[in-house]
Amino acid sequence: MAGSAAQKSEPKQDGRLNRSVKTKAAIAAAFVEMVDEGNLAPTSEQVALRAGVGHRTVFRHFQEMESLYSAIRDEIFKLIEPILTEISTDLPLEERIKLVVRQRIRFFKRITMFRRALIARYWTSPALQELTRQDEKLMRALLLKALPECAALPQKTFEAADLLLSFESWTRLKELQRLSDAKARAVIEETVTALITGAR
Repeated sequence: MAGSAAQKSEPKQDGRLNRSVKTKAAIAAAFVEMVDEGNLAPTSEQVALRAGVGHRTVFRHFQEMESLYSAIRDEIFKLIEPILTEISTDLPLEERIKLVVRQRIRFFKRITMFRRALIARYWTSPALQELTRQDEKLMRALLLKALPECAALPQKTFEAADLLLSFESWTRLKELQRLSDAKARAVIEETVTALITGAR
């Protein structure tokens, strides 16, 4: 009898778990949509309306943002994955560098709103810090895949190239140094090219 009761409770538990996962995904998708539209700090009421779930449910999840960040990141990745296409290593090195830079810039433009929305939370969120480290690791892996020559560079040279190809470099050139897209791209392209080809 005890075994039978336990077996009956399992589907209920699975059902609750599935609903919880779906609810979290709906909340994350609504949050990402609203940030993408320019609302960098959507309220729990706004997210509830967009997600089609109860306000109390969203409020509870907002109180536990650490558990939401992974779902939010998954939703953001759906938007940026088409940008991160593979770059053929059959192309000449300098052409591949240009393609990497232009791909990164498209990527940076796509994630700018999300970075702005989450940056204030980053410093107090271990989960967000870990997800950011994972993203940076992915970008380094993609860089090495597109430019395998980087693996033979001195460590300091590679780190400098990786820095130049970062979101932070792009943001500084655009927002603090007030460069146009074309000039900012040229700065990154020419400097990364000089670093990599000069060190070979």
